[in-house]
Parts: sequence; C-alpha cells; structure tokens
Amino acid sequence: MQTDTFVNLTNDILFKYVFSHKEIVTDLLTSFFDYIGTSKKIKSIQVFKDYPIYGKNLEDKVFFGDIVAILDTGEIVSIEMYNNKFGKEEYMKSASYLSRLFGNQLKKGNTYKHTKKVYSINFIFGNYANENREVVNDYGFIRKVSNPNLNNEFINLYLIRLDKIKKIVYNVNEKKLIRWGKFMISENMKEMKQMGKDDEAMEQSIAYVQEFLKENGTTWQDKLNYEKNKSHDEGREENQIETARNMLKDNMDIKEISKYTGLSQIEIEALK
Repeated sequence: MQTDTFVNLTNDILFKYVFSHKEIVTDLLTSFFDYIGTSKKIKSIQVFKDYPIYGKNLEDKVFFGDIVAILDTGEIVSIEMYNNKFGKEEYMKSASYLSRLFGNQLKKGNTYKHTKKVYSINFIFGNYANENREVVNDYGFIRKVSNPNLNNEFINLYLIRLDKIKKIVYNVNEKKLIRWGKFMISENMKEMKQMGKDDEAMEQSIAYVQEFLKENGTTWQDKLNYEKNKSHDEGREENQIETARNMLKDNMDIKEISKYTGLSQIEIEALK
C-alpha cells in the first residue's frame, strides 16, 4: 500500500535517513560554511548516523548524535534536527555531545596539537534564551571581547533558526543555506519539489524522501516504528559490545560478562 502522507525533513528520523548520504550532507555543509564565510572545500567525507560517543568508564553516559561527518581535514561536524522546542536541556545535550566529540578524537600517545575543530550545527525553531537574533547564531567557546575577528575556536556550536528562514522570501540571490532551510520545512511535496527544482542535491533528496515513505509499500507509521525500533536495537547492541570490551579489559570471567551484557560467550570471545 502506498501512503500519501507527507513528512518533511524536520522529522528527525527522515532527516537522518536523507542526510546520511554523503552527496547530500556534503552539499548542506558546503552551503553552511559558505554562509558563515569560511572558504572550506570538502574533498571527501565520512558520514555516520546515530553515532555513539562513549566515555571511559562503564557508568559514563553514552551520547548519540543524528549525523556525524568527518571531513578530509580531520574536522568533525555534528548535525542535529530539533523539531520540538530547543530549551536549556537541549542546549546542554548539544554542548555535552560536542565536548565529548572533541575529547574523544585523541588516541593514546597523541598530543593536543593533534586536535581538530569540532562543529555542532543545530537546526531549531524559536529564540533560545532570547539571544538568537540571526538565522545562524554562533556559540563559539571563546568570548570574542578583545578581538571580535578572532576565529580560532576549536569547539563551535551553531544554532540555525528555521522559523526565521520560514519568513524569508527566497530568491536566487539568497545563500544556498537559506534554500536548504526552506527545503527542509516544506509543507507538502509540491512545495519541496518547487524549492529543489534544478538542484542536483535537493532533487536527489526528494528521491530519498519518496523512497523512505514508500519503500516496500509500508505506511509512514509502519516505517516510522520500524526505524525507531531499529535505531534502539542498534544502540543497545553497541552499548552491550562496549560494556563487554571494558569488562574483558578488567579480566572478568566470560560467563559473568555474558550474564550482564546478554551477549553469547562466542560473541564475547570474538571481541578479544
């Protein structure tokens, strides 16, 4: 059965599905860097969906991001869609995940000169803390007091206001990021196709949206539930594996590890 239901890219599951494709997220990031005035050429990119970031201890919280992209420069970009209110809890979540991404890039033996920039790009609705006056709001982790032009932060958090983009009448003179924002918040497929017309990345995105909504003839709700359960199961399995690895490091008995993680003894042996 084919569904006529339309869901736009502010839905986090559909957002992750579409922007987990390299060619799509590369175009989005290129438009973002162009908007903030950074002449960054992305030659290659690695893209991860629902990327888990672990701590160093068993009890540490595991952070999951919507999309994580690693650029050819080694810089790391986290991209999140917040289709509900972006408040203090969401800000703290984003800042915590960003900090973990920054710290976890170093391996044993690395010096701090090996660290690369880490960006968090958050698409939001509303004026968080009544401080976001622009379409793109820069929460650099260095206060630019003595030198407003200072641009050497290694941790950058950006909030992009889709509600402001909605009010902009798009024309060809607008930056590509504005077009992407209006494309994301399209209210129907006709509007999405009109905004994406003659743009290769957006037309490919439309194909992915249609594929997602109609794949295997399932309804949108069936597909939504499937993706939620799949994401949950994958996250749980990652946690089990990481826990088992840490327990092996502590020389715990394999039977005990199996008992506490739910993994088979054969699966645990394979982790050695």
